[in-house]
Amino acid sequence: MKKSLEKILKSTYEACVDQKLLSPAPLPPHVIEVPNNPEHGHYATNLALALASLQRRPPRQIAAILAENIIDPEELLEGVEVAGPGFINFRIRDQRWRKFLVRAVEMGDEFARSDLGKGSKVLIEFVSANPTGPLHLGHGRGAALGDTLCRIMERCGYQVVREFYINDAGRQITLLGESIYSRWRQLNEPNYPFPQEGYHGHYILELAQKISREVDLGALVPQEAIELCAQRGKDIMLQEIKADLGSFGVDFDVWFSETELHRSGLLQETLELLSSRGYLYEKDGALWIKTTEFGDDKDRVVRKQDGGFTYFASDIAYHLHKKKRGFDKAINIWGADHHGYVPRVKAALKAQGIDERWLKVLLIQLVKLWKGGQEVKMSKRAGQYVTLRELLEEVGRDAVRFVFLSKNHDSPLDFDIDLVKKQDPNNPVYYVQYAHARICSIFRKAQEQAMGLPSDPSQVVDRLTLDHELSLIRLMAEYPALLEEICTSLEPHRLTYYLTELASQFHKYFNLGTKDPSCRVVNQDPALTQARLVLAQGVRMVLANGLRLLGVSTPERM
Repeated sequence: MKKSLEKILKSTYEACVDQKLLSPAPLPPHVIEVPNNPEHGHYATNLALALASLQRRPPRQIAAILAENIIDPEELLEGVEVAGPGFINFRIRDQRWRKFLVRAVEMGDEFARSDLGKGSKVLIEFVSANPTGPLHLGHGRGAALGDTLCRIMERCGYQVVREFYINDAGRQITLLGESIYSRWRQLNEPNYPFPQEGYHGHYILELAQKISREVDLGALVPQEAIELCAQRGKDIMLQEIKADLGSFGVDFDVWFSETELHRSGLLQETLELLSSRGYLYEKDGALWIKTTEFGDDKDRVVRKQDGGFTYFASDIAYHLHKKKRGFDKAINIWGADHHGYVPRVKAALKAQGIDERWLKVLLIQLVKLWKGGQEVKMSKRAGQYVTLRELLEEVGRDAVRFVFLSKNHDSPLDFDIDLVKKQDPNNPVYYVQYAHARICSIFRKAQEQAMGLPSDPSQVVDRLTLDHELSLIRLMAEYPALLEEICTSLEPHRLTYYLTELASQFHKYFNLGTKDPSCRVVNQDPALTQARLVLAQGVRMVLANGLRLLGVSTPERM
């Protein structure tokens, strides 16, 4: 519907320019949105306000010119009015809403699929947890965000690749090996020292026991044993990470290893390229990159005094490699603690001649877990934090994914275990899933009475006259544009808000029938029943589609 209005506005504006009612000027950026107050119409635009500076006229005057000369050959509009400082409000004819419903139901799963992306290649890197311990709740929130964003962008015509960057090189892997080896030694020597910065948690002991069953660590000199523990520990943890993500409904197309980045020569190649461009210099025995020339607050070290490369050096090479692979856009989903890291990465990309807009970074805020009114801080296995696996075992995948996507990623999130275990309207995921299951039960009841969807919905939808019915159709009509907007804003939580609102409106509509039998979906009037079944099918279709994009199941009975 928004696209139809956009065509009307464009044609009207061009006609007003041709008639010299308005001065020639390019159509400026503007929005068409649903007003917060229904009395202001079904849609409103700020086009006249956006045109004011170009036309050098008051916005209300421009709005009046456009409204009086509206070009609507398909008779979409019932009314057009100027409001406030220069907004133009539109009302769509009821018959056009019914026509929209018919078209949407006939499209089925193709409804809300678009070619917005036109096949452009997008690389979305998310989770990328160090393979030194189990996934925690922050990783889970990033996984839900990244996977849902991938699903939505694919539906809107983007060619998406999901990538996990494995941080399997550097000090943290050596520390993992030292931690595992120490725990193994402590099985027989309780006083054997543990690394000061070692990894704690029961999982380290589990790794020590598992590896020692595979290999006789006592037959190796300590350094060899530590290296073996590091390699096997990393491999086992990576297997567990993959298994946990699989349980969470998240699969990756590419698992990119930092170790392979070093072995491939890409790191050295990148530094040589930067050096040839004059962006590297030596100071205090280290090699630095001039990121201050590209907006960073200070220059950064890429090779330390001991000759080892920094993580930043690896990240520069890794992102350049992303660009070389032909991606039109890159999106990274990182923890909030990486906030200061974003400008330096973008500065390094600019040093390579890459537009900083090519990379978008989303930062994930913390998740706090609550149970019995108390914050849950400790894990039996990880020791220092609750693992994603523990939460999945406690409440299930649907609840975790839905709640993780219930707020914007840049806001802290409270996860109430008790709430999502309740089967009542206060449980957000239950509330939406129950709307889908309720519609399925309506169709089962209709089938029992030998009723179903009509062969030609257009013959019966004129019977949809209740305000609740037309409101549901209007809300359905927002869905395609919402998905496209999410591809731009990168805010998948808006889909959870939308589905909650759609479920709420349907529950209210259904409850009309508990007070007034004439408002029931399945009633004594066959044509009216069929019309309402078309509406119910449309709502069910959008709920199912939206839940699938969130990675949440669509139960038919609850």
